[in-house]
Amino acid sequence: MLLKFTTADILNTVLVDVSTGEQAYDIVTVLEVSETDGEQPSGDRTLETYDASEERRHTTIKDALGTSLVSITWTGRRPDITILNEKVGQLADLFGSSTVKFMPKILVVPTRFDSEYIWTATPDSLTLFDYDSETVKGTFYQNVIRISAPFKSKSKSSTQPTLLQSSSNSPSSPSSPSFTNLLHPSFSKSSLSSSRFSETSALDSQYSPSSSSNHRAIPECSFISTHLPGVGGNYLEFCQHPLAHDVEIIVSFLMMEILRRGRFSLTPYTFEKPRLWQLKEARDLVLRRLRRNTV
Repeated sequence: MLLKFTTADILNTVLVDVSTGEQAYDIVTVLEVSETDGEQPSGDRTLETYDASEERRHTTIKDALGTSLVSITWTGRRPDITILNEKVGQLADLFGSSTVKFMPKILVVPTRFDSEYIWTATPDSLTLFDYDSETVKGTFYQNVIRISAPFKSKSKSSTQPTLLQSSSNSPSSPSSPSFTNLLHPSFSKSSLSSSRFSETSALDSQYSPSSSSNHRAIPECSFISTHLPGVGGNYLEFCQHPLAHDVEIIVSFLMMEILRRGRFSLTPYTFEKPRLWQLKEARDLVLRRLRRNTV
């Protein structure tokens, strides 16, 4: 399945099914305004004591018919997720693990619906990987130009097996932070010193499998990266899984993208002013390249 984001804001966008050209999902995030927000500040509730980390937002994902499939309540940057009327909970419940595991250049997060499937993230990529078949089952393409050309085989890269296998056996692997730490925009690599890694098994999914007959074959195509934020489009491609609904995979990709940005000190996702966030990302990219070339 190949989906195209119509905007750069991954939590406020329409996902278009490339095979049909029709809308597949609608993602909307709004700020929840409480009754006290319209009141004048009192002595014990002033503008100076306002805490943005306690802002509440609500994300809804609907299908093409307008049926609500996913509900996410945000308290600051902490999500509480419900998928298909199942109360999933926080990120630890979505991924079946309370902590994340990574080496200096790769972040590895399990899936709850298949013990052989893992999410892998680097500063430049985000993929869903199947250990059993040693193939990539999903990819997030960011700032790319799609062209009509034969799609390259998505086999495992020659360097990836060594990286992933050594991370699970090496006693000197860096410790891992919690999901909450990674979601915080101020998280940096220096935060790793006080964290520990604990492995948990993937949880069995209770979702009904998606019907593959609802989607046409993906047209053969290739993607060329522009390496410039805001230039080109964003696409999400993944293979359907019999134990997970498509929308769970989509939600996991969205959460993983936010985690990836926190882990590798990239420009953090912000709920407001997506255009300014995109300009900041472009500026940070230029500065990183300048520092790399002057070292």
